[in-house]
Amino acid sequence: MAKKKKQQKQKPKQGHPARLQAGVVSMDRVKVGRGLDALTGQFVQWAAKYRDDPEMTMMLLATVRETLGIYAEVVGLDKVTDFDPPKLLAVLSSMLEFEEAEDPEAAASGLGTMIFMAWSDYAEFLRDSGLWEREDESLEWFLEALEAHDPFGDEDDFGDNDEIDEIMASDEASQAALAEIAAMPISKLARAALPWVLGEGKKLWGSMPVGEFLETAATALADHMPAGVDESRRPVVLGVVLTALESVNAIKLPDKGKPERGLMHEDIMKHEDADAFEANFYFIQACLDLFMKKPEGMEEASLQAWGLAALWIVEGIDGNPHRVDAPRDDQWSPEVWETAHVHLRELSSLGLLEEGETYTVPTIVRLAITDVEDDLLDDEDEFDDAEFDAMFGPDDVEPKRLKREEPYTGKVLQLKLTLKEAKPPIWRRVLVPMDLNLGDLHDIIQASFDWYDGHLHIFYEGGLGGTSYGPEIDDMDYEKNEAETLVSSLLKKEKDRLDYMYDFGDGWEIRIDVEKILDADGGQLPRCTGGRRMAPMEDSGGVGGWEAKLEILQDPTDPEYEEVAEWLLGFGHDEEDEVDPAYFSKEHINAHLELEF
Repeated sequence: MAKKKKQQKQKPKQGHPARLQAGVVSMDRVKVGRGLDALTGQFVQWAAKYRDDPEMTMMLLATVRETLGIYAEVVGLDKVTDFDPPKLLAVLSSMLEFEEAEDPEAAASGLGTMIFMAWSDYAEFLRDSGLWEREDESLEWFLEALEAHDPFGDEDDFGDNDEIDEIMASDEASQAALAEIAAMPISKLARAALPWVLGEGKKLWGSMPVGEFLETAATALADHMPAGVDESRRPVVLGVVLTALESVNAIKLPDKGKPERGLMHEDIMKHEDADAFEANFYFIQACLDLFMKKPEGMEEASLQAWGLAALWIVEGIDGNPHRVDAPRDDQWSPEVWETAHVHLRELSSLGLLEEGETYTVPTIVRLAITDVEDDLLDDEDEFDDAEFDAMFGPDDVEPKRLKREEPYTGKVLQLKLTLKEAKPPIWRRVLVPMDLNLGDLHDIIQASFDWYDGHLHIFYEGGLGGTSYGPEIDDMDYEKNEAETLVSSLLKKEKDRLDYMYDFGDGWEIRIDVEKILDADGGQLPRCTGGRRMAPMEDSGGVGGWEAKLEILQDPTDPEYEEVAEWLLGFGHDEEDEVDPAYFSKEHINAHLELEF
């Protein structure tokens, strides 16, 4: 049968950060909230090692807050680092059962996925940080139990490769596909390597380091090495071939002892019978898996080249092969561009690609690499955003921001961000390094007001109608690119001002005023140092629409109450909680900024 593929884990639907801002309904929830607030900074720092998605991290923490609050009300809780795992698991399961009973579509809403991800992260955080106050075994049990209840499922998450099944079902199709594989230079190398390793190489195996053995083997098999493989790469290529042969059980290479034939040895060597197709196909697939595997400890330029080469291969699978003579895209350095070509030329010399005017993916390779692509995204080798962007191309947003390697020591702007027309006033005070650009300032504003950057925005110098700055987006006519404009080029001294507009439908307008110019103090930058009141929720109709909704929510007899309450539920807000317009937490904002910057 064809190798089965894991489906990608789906990112669960997200609610609005107001879920963090909801009014509490019991002292148990107050205790949970205070306990988690004290751990937020540590959790954010821990999560940054594994997840570079600030919004998701805060949503997971919000999920822990909500579910642990329910547990506290039902079971009781003294500390957020000391709960009873079996009882908590029972509470979580009961919550899911209740939700599904109330709403049969709840299972597809992502609730179970969010709970699983949140508690897996939080439990691992408690373990890694040494904060867990019970026996280590009880926490390990909880993690294993969560895995057993994983809403991603197991066998239902797999699907067959129908095209491969069709080939295997037909002797004629299998023989044709097998002939294609057998003609590949990498297959010819495999058929030369097997008898050498089981003959002359058998005497050398185990008597020298593996690297030295591969160099010796590459020299002995030089006449069989595909043309175009650089001499320095020959031991590496041969190592891939032998590892792939071992993975399909064509040869056994024990740590101790001598190499031996595997069960699939004849299928690889003779390759005439249609029954040999499966072993040969999986040999090609294993080679692709190894060639496309992310190397350990690679530098940024190497990562980008590896990702760019993978991107071109994926584009070839999608019917848009990369032209060999295509001009370099400016987002890639000459070194990265050339190294990616070197990768693809090597794969072409092995027969895994066809190089002409374009890098074309042969049909049998396309079928094999489909599974490899899923393996690259499997949870055993998760990628951070930089690696994912390098492989599949960046999203249509600004390039990934690099973390500072050294503390910032320059001047700092103390800015006051005021939401215009809001009464009572809604504002934030933030400290911003002078070397950031306006695109960075946009992200700071989004984090400060708990917005999710789902709409267009613009900066104005000299008030509305002045010089405009915005992101580089097709069909948008900004006068200047915000990513190329330093904040310090516009905000230089006290009382300087900028205007910012977000969501041209709702029309949120922020006035940005320079209050002070400060020296860096060694603390987190950027950071929020003060503010007032909860930010309006996204898509609430502007300041007037938000204020009207707040008023309606105060009166359950209002004819529009049910409509507004249902709108809140769409943002992940719980029915039993109240929106507290006076809520403000600089800790929550700084946790978001810490992840973002």
